[in-house]
Amino acid sequence: MNTPANPINDPTATPDAEAAYTHRIEDLPKEVGVMLMTVGVLGMALPGVVGGPALIAGGLVLWPKTFGRVESWFERRFPKAHLHSMQQINRYLDDLEKRFPESDQPKG
Repeated sequence: MNTPANPINDPTATPDAEAAYTHRIEDLPKEVGVMLMTVGVLGMALPGVVGGPALIAGGLVLWPKTFGRVESWFERRFPKAHLHSMQQINRYLDDLEKRFPESDQPKG
C-alpha cells in the first residue's frame, strides 16, 4: 500500500494522481473494509464520530462495483463533502500504514 504524497491538496497534481490516491481504498484487504463498515455504523449511532465516509469507504472495499456508483453520486452531488471525506479516510489509512507497515519478508 505504498502511496505517493497526498495530491488532494496539491494544486499542481494531475487528475490521474488524485484518482490513484483517492481510489486506493478499493485495493485494501477485506478485513479493513469490515473495520471501516463497523466504524461507519458506530459513527451513525454515536455522536461526534462521522460515519458516512467510513461506510462508503468500507463499502468500496467490500463491494467496489455497487459502492463505486454510490461514491460517484456522492462526489457529483456533494463535491466539498466528498473531498473532506476522502481526506479523512486517507489520513486514517496513512496512519494505519505508519502503525502497521507491510512486511518485506516472504510469507510461508
